[in-house]
Amino acid sequence: MTAKVYPHLAATADANANLFISPVSLSQGLGLAYLGARGVTRDEIGRVLDWPSVPNAAVPIRAYNAQLSDTGNADTTLGIANALWLAKGLPIRGEYVAEARSGFGAAPETVDYAGDPTGAAARINGWVSRETKGRISEIVSPSGFGDDTAAVLTNALYFKAKWQVPFEETETRTFTRGDGTRIPITMMKRIGRFDYRETHEGEAIALPYGGDGSFVMEIFLPRDTATLRRWEREMKGVDFFAGEQGGNDRFDLAAEQAREMRIILPRFEARFDESVKAALIAAGMPSAFDQQRADLSGIASGARLAIDDVAHATFLRVDEEGTEAAAATAVKIVVTSARMEPKVPEMVVDRPFLVTLRDRKSGAVLVFGRIADPTAIP
Repeated sequence: MTAKVYPHLAATADANANLFISPVSLSQGLGLAYLGARGVTRDEIGRVLDWPSVPNAAVPIRAYNAQLSDTGNADTTLGIANALWLAKGLPIRGEYVAEARSGFGAAPETVDYAGDPTGAAARINGWVSRETKGRISEIVSPSGFGDDTAAVLTNALYFKAKWQVPFEETETRTFTRGDGTRIPITMMKRIGRFDYRETHEGEAIALPYGGDGSFVMEIFLPRDTATLRRWEREMKGVDFFAGEQGGNDRFDLAAEQAREMRIILPRFEARFDESVKAALIAAGMPSAFDQQRADLSGIASGARLAIDDVAHATFLRVDEEGTEAAAATAVKIVVTSARMEPKVPEMVVDRPFLVTLRDRKSGAVLVFGRIADPTAIP
C-alpha cells in the first residue's frame, strides 16, 4: 500500500517536513475495518491494502504477525498490537469480534465516548503509549468523540534493534534541507561491508541490524531534490524497494555483492503525526468515508457506519547503537444515520392509539382518550 498512499502525502507536504509512515501499522488498522466492510467498500479497502478478496482475511495476517515478531535475536525487538475500542451500547456482531481477536489479536474494550470522552481518550492513548514504550503518547483527542462515535480501531507497532556493528560519532557537518537551507548536524561514521548500488539516479545502501541481518535499514540517496520529488511522485509499488529506478538502472540491493564502504549518516530523531484520510481517499477508497455509501455492516447490526478519520503517528530514532521506531494508527468509525441503539424488542406507535396520564399512587386519571390524527409539533 506504500506506493498508493505515500505519493498523495508527499504531494502536499512541506519541503522541509519529515514524512514517514508505517505500512504495517496502517494496513493492520485498516485491516480491522476491512473485516467488517462489505460490497464496494470492502473491494476498495482491499485494493488499497493489496489484499486478495478472500472470505477469511485474518488467516494470513495472523501468520504474518507471528513471522515478523519472531526476530530470533535478543538485540532485535518487534511488537505488533491491535485493539477494538467499542462504544457503550454498540450492537457489535459476535463474528466480527471473533475474527478480529483470532486474526489480529484485537481484544474488544468498551468505552463511553458520549458520556466520558476524556476517559475514553485516556484509555486509548494509554494503551498506545504502553505498546510503543512511551514513544507515541497520543493518537486520539477527546474533542473528536461524541454521540456518533461508534468505535476506534487501533494498531501499535514498536521496533528496536542494534546495528551488527555500531557506528562511531564523528564531527558536526552540514545537512542541506529540502528547501536548500543548511543546518549543522552530528554525523556518525562506520566502515564495513554493505550491499551498495550507485546509478545515474543516486545511491542506495543496506545497513544490517544484529543477528542474521534479515532486518535492515535501506537508504536511497537521490542525486538532487528534483530526483527525490520524482521518486516520491512516481513510486511503483514494490518496484521501488526491489530496486527499479531510472530506466535500466536498478537499486536491487539484495542482488548486489557486498563491498567495503564508509557510510556517514546523521544521528537524528524524527516524528510524524497527521490524518491520512485525504491520502486514503485519493489512493482509491472513497466509499469508506462517504456517509451515504459506506458499508461496514459486518461490524455491527442496527447502525449504519462509516470511517470518519484515520490518524497515523510515527517515531524514528537513529544513533550509534541502532534504531528505535514506533507507529500507531487509529481508525475512527461513526454512526451515520440513527443513533446507536442496542438490539431490543421494538414497539412502533404508527396507528391510532389510546393514551392515559395517571397517578400510579392514587389511581387518578388525568387524561384518557384516543389519538387518531396526531398533529406534528411545529
